[in-house]
Amino acid sequence: MEKIAPGVCLTFDDLFVENWCAALPIFESHQAKATFCVTQMHSATADEIEGLRALQLHGHEIGFHSRTHPRLLPYLRQYGLEDWLTKEIDAGVEEHRAAGFPATSFASPFHASTWETRRETGKRFEVIRAKGPRGMTADQLVRRIYKSPGRNSSVDNIGSIDFRHSSQGGWEWTQTILDALVKHQGVGIFTGHDIRNEATREGRYSTHSDMERLLGEIRDRGLRFYTLTNFARISAG
Repeated sequence: MEKIAPGVCLTFDDLFVENWCAALPIFESHQAKATFCVTQMHSATADEIEGLRALQLHGHEIGFHSRTHPRLLPYLRQYGLEDWLTKEIDAGVEEHRAAGFPATSFASPFHASTWETRRETGKRFEVIRAKGPRGMTADQLVRRIYKSPGRNSSVDNIGSIDFRHSSQGGWEWTQTILDALVKHQGVGIFTGHDIRNEATREGRYSTHSDMERLLGEIRDRGLRFYTLTNFARISAG
């Protein structure tokens, strides 16, 4: 197994393709790669598909984020696990692959999972992103610093990169997380959503200036950028 260098997996959820593409020069300037975890592929426009292909061409990963992004537990109570796997996972993966995206990583919508969904998605993907970062404290960070994915190929989030949302925690908290990755020589998984040119109101997004600062903070610490699948493959040797 290759020794994993300390670093980050930056992930961005949903289908903000135009804004993600507009932020490409920022990623390029820092030689940063990310995983864009896409849902609703069946309703994506031709321009959005081309935008996702451009992201992939630049070395970013197009991950899978379910077909329609339902709330997991209500879905399971009403329809059951097999229906969820058939309609939300397998059907969506087929659509991704038909569009030219391998769908080798899975990000759980709303960070929701059960041991059964982790077991079954762990069979289908090289890596799955599970729990969210809310409620993390400094003494708990080490539990979410990885040398390789855990049981069922799963990893949990260590931090949010939606800097314009009240739950994010602020720059001091982000710096604490990055410093912990350096100290413990591992990889942390971060989740964001939209990337906008400038701030408007509170929401699940970051601005271009937020991303410039974040990528700079990561590089200044000598941390490496991984996509989810790249991290899983390198750590597996």
